[in-house]
Amino acid sequence: MAKEKLKIAFVLPALTAGGAERVLITLMNNFDRTRFDPVFVAINEEGPLRSLIDEEISFYSLKSNRVLRSVFRLRSTLKIIKPDIVVSTMAHMNFVLLLLNPFFPKTRFIVREAVTPSYFFQGRRRSSFLIKAAYRILYPKAARVISPAQAIIDEFGDLLGMSCKNHVLLHNPVDLARIRSEENTSFEITEGRKDTVHFVSAGRLHSQKGFDQLIKALPNMKLPHNWSWTILGEGAEREALEMLIKETGLSDKISLPGLSDRPWPLFAEADCFLMPSRWEGLPNVILESLACGTPVIATRESGGIAEIAVLSPEDSVSVVDNMTDFIRAMEAVKPVPTEKFRKSILPAPFQKENVVKNFETILDKVARS
Repeated sequence: MAKEKLKIAFVLPALTAGGAERVLITLMNNFDRTRFDPVFVAINEEGPLRSLIDEEISFYSLKSNRVLRSVFRLRSTLKIIKPDIVVSTMAHMNFVLLLLNPFFPKTRFIVREAVTPSYFFQGRRRSSFLIKAAYRILYPKAARVISPAQAIIDEFGDLLGMSCKNHVLLHNPVDLARIRSEENTSFEITEGRKDTVHFVSAGRLHSQKGFDQLIKALPNMKLPHNWSWTILGEGAEREALEMLIKETGLSDKISLPGLSDRPWPLFAEADCFLMPSRWEGLPNVILESLACGTPVIATRESGGIAEIAVLSPEDSVSVVDNMTDFIRAMEAVKPVPTEKFRKSILPAPFQKENVVKNFETILDKVARS
């Protein structure tokens, strides 16, 4: 008699273009379907990531706009699905599911924490007490808490004084084949590009990403070459960043072309990827840049960046402590235009196949516990 497959319900609060959502969808789409039966539950069905979900996977929409308003629908839906394991990501979604834990005694819950807990305490004096209490009371109830960087796990112990015995490291998966599927694309090398260092960044136009602090420091840069910087993304800070670029006299150097569904050829064409973030979890865009063969300069506050640097080839990831050092690292970059994708410098532990195998091991252990 064939062994019955484990039913795994993946729950997301939204299908917007976020890194945490992409990670969960990648894991779900690629694990062994002969052993696991995936089901997907979303608070609503709108969003650009809907098209990434494998069409063979059962999809449930709670047809709501907010997590808290969908608690009863979520409970009813899970009663219908009867999953062996529920996997979720994003703290507010995790809190709600762990509150529902007593109603599902035969179901194990795995939650994914993608950012350092301290992120939620910044500028949240009134709510930080409740968030800390939720972490301390609810996360120990999870069968596993998976995080993409050891720095995130360490904060639960150091900042919150929590036991981390149910926390495990699971790197973000990077789909090399998908990213490099356009590797036959030819990049035109113009005459001016030969002497111009091209920097690239990607992320929400938000204070978290620190684009403003780097822009303010750039007038002090003494680059021996001409340079340009393309920042891909959209967000609430667009107008403020455009004004800052104008005020610093860098309108001819810095461009904000908006979002790109397939940014990887732009990463590959650049000489260096810049991440001046004020905080991160484990930034996917850095991993994707390395997959394109493009080195990175990032602030130490960029989440698990130090862990990526340790695993990466020498000189491919520069981690800096302040904007002065960031500028110095930029000044050392030379223009090396390329006509095609460079060789990938992504460390093996982040490659999709290896991460999916580790995820399957976690599922097996949780099912047996």
